[in-house]
Amino acid sequence: MLLFGAGCVGTAFLFFKEWYLFGIIALIALLLFFLFAFSRIMTGYDDLRDFSEAVQYHDFTGGYSKMNDLFLKNIKKIFLNLNIEKETQQQYLKLILEVVDTGILTYDMETQDIFLSNEALQKILQIPRIKNLHWIKSRNKELYDSLVSLEKGNNTVLTLNIKNQIVKILVNASSFQTMDGKFKLIAFQNMNATFEEVEATAWKRLLSVMTHEIMNSIAPVSSLADTINHIIVDFKEKRKKLDVNDLEDIETGIETIKNRSDGLLQFAKTYRNLYKPITLNLEWVDIDRLFRNIYRLMSPMLQQQEIDFEIITESKIPPFEMDSSLIEQVLINLILNASDAVKSKDNPHIILSAGVTSESKLYMTVVDNGDGIPAEQIDNIFIPFFSTKKKGNGIGLSLSRQIVKLHKGTMQLQSKTGEGSAFTILL
Repeated sequence: MLLFGAGCVGTAFLFFKEWYLFGIIALIALLLFFLFAFSRIMTGYDDLRDFSEAVQYHDFTGGYSKMNDLFLKNIKKIFLNLNIEKETQQQYLKLILEVVDTGILTYDMETQDIFLSNEALQKILQIPRIKNLHWIKSRNKELYDSLVSLEKGNNTVLTLNIKNQIVKILVNASSFQTMDGKFKLIAFQNMNATFEEVEATAWKRLLSVMTHEIMNSIAPVSSLADTINHIIVDFKEKRKKLDVNDLEDIETGIETIKNRSDGLLQFAKTYRNLYKPITLNLEWVDIDRLFRNIYRLMSPMLQQQEIDFEIITESKIPPFEMDSSLIEQVLINLILNASDAVKSKDNPHIILSAGVTSESKLYMTVVDNGDGIPAEQIDNIFIPFFSTKKKGNGIGLSLSRQIVKLHKGTMQLQSKTGEGSAFTILL
């Protein structure tokens, strides 16, 4: 531009001096220079126009003039990197949408053209991949009206008849706007599948609870029955006469087996109808008698394991109101846990004691000299399905505390690693 301005001034000066020949030559040179400059400017404009079209159509295969090639190549590289990144993100998004169980539907709110949908949506609604919501409208007007009327951020449960099956679907809608228009995104969750999974898990856990409690009752009953059987076998094979003590042992053993069997039946009956509120079979229970029954039941099995078992009760403990079958089940659980804890000890012993506190509350304590429970695990010991034993299922203590809570009582634990544990029930 400076050269062109200087040329104009010089040409005018030549004509002013009446040097016409030089003036004409200068004028022709000036015209040629103008044409050259205009051509260079137009070349740059053409390059920019071609580059703009390349950006619009995502096609960067064309070349440019040498003058602008380096500059536009750098910009082209940036755009190509952006396109690659965008395509990668789209591929990730499509992959994620295809593997999730949640159905996704995105459509243009004006034209109702479907922008995005995944395979989970097809499975939930039992439809093929469609391009417009009008397909749903022509086949399921109720579903179409529900989807169109969904408000942003609201969770709604739709009950639909899909291929003669009633299906509950949780839907949630959100909306967003781009330069291409306003869109609605709807997420679909099959509630039937979720309910079935939760129900299956609940049944598995219930089966574990029932199995655990039944096994806990059968083990001491089996041991006691074995002891009675030995007495009878001695009588039959050795023709040994049954004295009064033998008869009392048999009578006591059969009574104990009967009582525990009745308690187990009551336990099963209590937990059979879980949808009903659990009602306790409350009665006034003699604590001495309750402890004697537990001693007769557990003593044979513990003697076989060479575990010293002792019961201690304060004098004149008044009767307390409780469900004796369930409380007996709790004490059996605690004694069995204690027997596992003392297996590695040289002189294993378990003490079952009872008494009355200064607040007139009944306490029942199971003390062992076992391995104890680490301090960091004490807070978790009553959590369902948490266990410190390799083969434990973490059910017994959780269920025991639940039974105690039904009696409006509490269960406490004191333990020291290497020295033993003490579980106390307060009623």
